[in-house]
Amino acid sequence: TTKTKQSYRNEEYVHQQLTIQCGKVLSMELTKSRQSSIFYVVHSLSPLETMAGGGFGTGTGGGDFEAKITPLVIISCILASSGGLMFGYDVGISGGVTSMPEFLREFFPTVYKKNSQPGLESNYCKYDNQGLQLFTSSLYLAALVATFVASYTTKSLGRKLTMLMAGIFFLVGTVFNAAAVNLAMLIIGRILLGCGVGFANQAVPLFLSEVAPTRIRGSLNILFQLMCTIGILVANMINYGTSKMSGPNGWRISLGLAAIPALLLTMGSLIVTDTPNSLIARGKMEEGKAILKKIRGVDNVEPEFLEIVEASRAANEVKHPFRNLLKRRNRPQLVIAICMQIFQQLTGINAIMFYAPVLFKTLGFKSDASLYSSAITGAVNVLSTVVSIYFVDRAGRRVLLLEAGVQMFLSQIVITVVLGIKLKDDVNNLGHGLGILVLVFVCSFVASFAWSWGPLGWLIPSEIFALDARSAGQSVAVFFNMLFTFIIAQAFLSMLCHMMFAIFLFFAIWVFAMTLFTLFLIPETKETMAGGGFGAASGGGDFEAKITPLVIMSCIMAASGGLMFGYDVGISGGVTSMPSFLKQFFPVVYKKTQETGLDSNYCKYDNQGLQLFTSSLYLAALISTFFASYTTRSLGRKLTMFIAGVFFVVGTVFNAAAVNLAMLIIGRILLGCGVGFANQAVPLFLSEIAPTRIRGALNILFQLNITIGILLQILLIMELPRGYGWRVSLGLAGIPAGMLTIGSLIVVDTPNSLIERGKLEEGKAVLKRIRGVDNVDPEFLEIVEASRVAKEVKHPFRNLLKRRNRPQLVIAIWMQIFQQFTGINAVMFYAPVLFQTLGFKSDASLYSAVITGAVNVLSTVVSIYFVDRAGRRVLLLEAGVQMFLSQLVVAIIMGLKVKDHSNNLGHGLAIIVVLMVCSFVSSFAWSWGPLGWLIPSETFPLEARSAGQSVAVCTNMLFTFIIAQAFLSMLCNMKFGIFLFFTFWVFVMTIFVVVLIPETKGVPIEEMTERVWKQHWFWKRFMDDVEDDPKGKLHA
Repeated sequence: TTKTKQSYRNEEYVHQQLTIQCGKVLSMELTKSRQSSIFYVVHSLSPLETMAGGGFGTGTGGGDFEAKITPLVIISCILASSGGLMFGYDVGISGGVTSMPEFLREFFPTVYKKNSQPGLESNYCKYDNQGLQLFTSSLYLAALVATFVASYTTKSLGRKLTMLMAGIFFLVGTVFNAAAVNLAMLIIGRILLGCGVGFANQAVPLFLSEVAPTRIRGSLNILFQLMCTIGILVANMINYGTSKMSGPNGWRISLGLAAIPALLLTMGSLIVTDTPNSLIARGKMEEGKAILKKIRGVDNVEPEFLEIVEASRAANEVKHPFRNLLKRRNRPQLVIAICMQIFQQLTGINAIMFYAPVLFKTLGFKSDASLYSSAITGAVNVLSTVVSIYFVDRAGRRVLLLEAGVQMFLSQIVITVVLGIKLKDDVNNLGHGLGILVLVFVCSFVASFAWSWGPLGWLIPSEIFALDARSAGQSVAVFFNMLFTFIIAQAFLSMLCHMMFAIFLFFAIWVFAMTLFTLFLIPETKETMAGGGFGAASGGGDFEAKITPLVIMSCIMAASGGLMFGYDVGISGGVTSMPSFLKQFFPVVYKKTQETGLDSNYCKYDNQGLQLFTSSLYLAALISTFFASYTTRSLGRKLTMFIAGVFFVVGTVFNAAAVNLAMLIIGRILLGCGVGFANQAVPLFLSEIAPTRIRGALNILFQLNITIGILLQILLIMELPRGYGWRVSLGLAGIPAGMLTIGSLIVVDTPNSLIERGKLEEGKAVLKRIRGVDNVDPEFLEIVEASRVAKEVKHPFRNLLKRRNRPQLVIAIWMQIFQQFTGINAVMFYAPVLFQTLGFKSDASLYSAVITGAVNVLSTVVSIYFVDRAGRRVLLLEAGVQMFLSQLVVAIIMGLKVKDHSNNLGHGLAIIVVLMVCSFVSSFAWSWGPLGWLIPSETFPLEARSAGQSVAVCTNMLFTFIIAQAFLSMLCNMKFGIFLFFTFWVFVMTIFVVVLIPETKGVPIEEMTERVWKQHWFWKRFMDDVEDDPKGKLHA
């Protein structure tokens, strides 16, 4: 077999280290063939835990590599996860600004008109505007495309540089959005933000997965999701505050403040070290070993280092990473990664987070109330993500996913019932009591999502791919996440208009489906190492590792990318419910919101420009994730997070300084670029750096930050003055952006990334530091082997299509699609708008959005606790049930009570709707929200990981864009039926979980094949040793 010089160097290094390690006990020859993975006998094997470091293609099992939970790992994860902060901020901010009258008046006058003239449009259709939805969804479309580029950068430049690129995209996108003077600038900004999302979502999960010790990999990886929730919360709070500002530029502040999380990611990517896996895979052996020692906190990292070296050798043999994903051994991881991204969006969480203020306004809340409600949901989002961090490595991934499935289902059913009864097209009979009820169930929904699908949607994909398929697999996961986030963002308001209360039933159906998918097809990966491959793992064990402060800090910093993401999610919904924002940018929407009876209750916010403001971020993220795939692989997870931070910062500047819609869209595009880079890198970073036993919890930090970002955004919106309050809301995104930027500079890159890039010594050193032990040789060797396999992949995305990568690819893509079709992003994007549409007054809708945001945070915390205890599948399944029921109730209530020009949703039913929304949000927050990122990030082998993550992020951004762009129009046209639409998808994704998503809890990344995919009733048929190449060679 023809080998590259780097492959030879890796093999020779492994051989040399093996001779040193074995001495008289063992002397073996590493053959110059693809069956050179027998080195792993140098360490004891355990059937319980393995780690994420090497490659799946030729990984040989695993053990518990010696590792402490070092401060370096913790700091690195925190800084890297700041990409999630930016992502969350972008998610939250879009819904907020699109509910601001000044914003609507300037950019979406049609939507403004429908909202300013009561009775002119259906309650469900006031925000049904393709431009308005495109504002939100464009970010995810950009992220969808960017994730494939990010797949290349993560492999070729490393995780660190890819995060840096994401930060830069975020910064530039923020500038365009804040300074937007027309819709074009606004969309451009969102596209740039989408590119940041694509790069961040590609690199950060990989970074977190590779740098975290195995036993806490889940928890550290969830930092990304935690940061997303934090970003959403912050965005909601900022939107509320800026809505109170006098003057027409409050939305500019909301958009501009995205520069803070963008700067955090940018600076953080400069501070952190790249992962040992990335360094070693790029040929930096010594540097990779040194980093491995630093992050593991021990001197003896030889086993882990050598494993990374071998994984890197195998990864380097992969010439076509995305084609490699389609290999039989990679297919289970690919399927799960894809499906998790799809299901994550089909929970409906992004629809809620994107349009939280708009949603609550649609529900009848007044402007302030809708922003308060968005802030509440954002807070729930953050707290629930923290729950996920705690449970993800204790209960396991499956438990969180299954529980969240039930909770999200129930919450959405209740909301459907209440809205169906009380909220009619033109009549809103949702009183104070029912308004609170709706808010409560929204919080329940957000909470369940926040501790399950929110963080695990990033964690699982980032930890299941072998090193040779990790970048490509992550890219695919990000792609599908962005794709379906785009779809949800683009369609939600239109779906709300047409389906009315049934939209929650729609998401409930998908929650049910994804719960079944979790039950049957998602394996438990708790305490399984995230770095090896699926192809030939042989054995299993938990590599020796401590939960070092370095791992914790690294995961926290890396997960700040989720904070930015969450803030962007929350802020968009908040500012879009601000009259000053609508008046300046979307006057048509402003007019519709101000004139009673002018438009249907469902259609007041139905404006394509307004939706474009939100969705443009995801469109950009969709595109940028492909770039992020490259940076995460070539530059490392750390640099990719830094790039995401820069994008966040620049995008925030544009948004805050926007004087026309064009600047606003440009800022959102830049933020979307940051999201693309952050969502690519952070989940990978978290999955790779976290110890196996807490990988789920650490990975969910990303989702937790997303929920925190959403909640903070809502709370800020509530406190900021009217007028220019939207500028403050948008501008404060600079805080999480800065956190991610700075954090990416502080954290070390993951050993997997370092070793994959040939930095064996640095990778081993980092492995020792993050594991906190000296004996990291078993884990190191596994990463080395995974890196070797990964280097053989010359075409990462083509590699994804290899038979062994197809399961992971399918799951990664569908998880992103289902994640968006839960309806979560539609709810979060347009929460204030939605609640106002449902009849809540402005303040009431904001309060409801705050409640749902808070539920989102809290539920994500639940996910952190359970994901590594109960498992991924349990959380997905429970959430499927809960989301289904919650949306069904909402659809019923809205169908009965909210008409086009009348809202009979009384106080009691309004409370029911809020409760059901909270139920839906909570179940999503502890299942599809985090697990949609977690599962794809942990299932791909190293050689397909960056590409797989890129595909996942791209898919996520694409469907987030679609939902963001379409939600208000869907709300207008489907009316209550939009919830039934999402309920249907929840049902489908629950079935998908039951049948096709295996449990990955406690399984090292490089041992997924032997212990997960080869044991799965369906995916094992893709795990045979016959590769799909013309020569029909056997692959170890």
